[in-house]
Amino acid sequence: MKVLLGWELGSGQAHIHRLAALAKMLEIQGVEPVFALKSALIKGINITWSIIPSPSLTFSGRSLSYSFADILETFGFGDVHCLQTHLKNWRSILGEIKPQFVIADHAPGLVLAAYGVMPVIVIGGGFTIPPPVEVFPMLNFPAPPESFERLEKVNETIQKVVKLNEPLGKVLNGERSFIFSIPELDPYQYLRHGDKQQYVGLHIAPIPHSRQCIESITSWAYLAHNYPYRQLIEQTLQPECEFKPLNEVLADKSLAIHHGSLTTSLACLLAGIPQLLFPRHLEEKLNTFNLSRLGVAKTVSKVTWSELLIAQAQTFELTEKATNQAKILSSWNQNYMEVVSSYLYQYL
Repeated sequence: MKVLLGWELGSGQAHIHRLAALAKMLEIQGVEPVFALKSALIKGINITWSIIPSPSLTFSGRSLSYSFADILETFGFGDVHCLQTHLKNWRSILGEIKPQFVIADHAPGLVLAAYGVMPVIVIGGGFTIPPPVEVFPMLNFPAPPESFERLEKVNETIQKVVKLNEPLGKVLNGERSFIFSIPELDPYQYLRHGDKQQYVGLHIAPIPHSRQCIESITSWAYLAHNYPYRQLIEQTLQPECEFKPLNEVLADKSLAIHHGSLTTSLACLLAGIPQLLFPRHLEEKLNTFNLSRLGVAKTVSKVTWSELLIAQAQTFELTEKATNQAKILSSWNQNYMEVVSSYLYQYL
């Protein structure tokens, strides 16, 4: 018996790591996991199962997004020919592998290709799993008229190609969705309803509370290699930059420096570590906003040597607030993977 685990949008290792964690649990039950991945660049884990590339998407070149529909339009979901070709490629993979069911992490094309054909369970962060609504809300303001036009275009294109019988947002949640986040970091929190969407925290929880020592302040950074200010930040703030599992690397840190990706943000939040953030795209900006609202993070509007040193000092001052937030959110610092796996087992 096979299960297809797919990922096609976004960057970072969290998509792969979440899928791999579920694959391990399914393999114990005699299932053969097969991965269809956007990238085979895998760090921190060793995947021994079959891996094939997910169907490629055409990138329009537009990087600024205001809603989930903007992201879909950027990758061809507003073009009938592109979408038809993309779904045909996914269906070819489904026909070849013949999985019992599908697990999709930020793979809306896979969800649409499997719609009405086989069960799909959707996993991911709050941002990548839209609410079960017909019209996706704007998340970046002020949104230009073109963004609303793209939203309408995406809805019309998908309806024409797939012929949905229910709201697009509901379809993209599959039979059920598991949100690897917490309500406090979910931009759609106010639109979640029903029992088919469930928060399950962090897949690597529990995260040890930081054993930070005032006499020995240590910081850790995880920045993209192509980030233009990476060298300046590392030379100025002198953080450790080793890529290791978060529950190991954060154990003795006083400060985390990163872009604001969900997994790193949530791990630091649960560990009680203040965060200095350099967001690049919409999801990271939303996480930065929510973390700042909780009083555990700072960002830098202008990246210079002096501003970095000032921001570092200001962020260290958030240590007490970060510690208190970790205590408030401690109920999320446990592992809920068995909640997900127990649901998956019913399809075996």
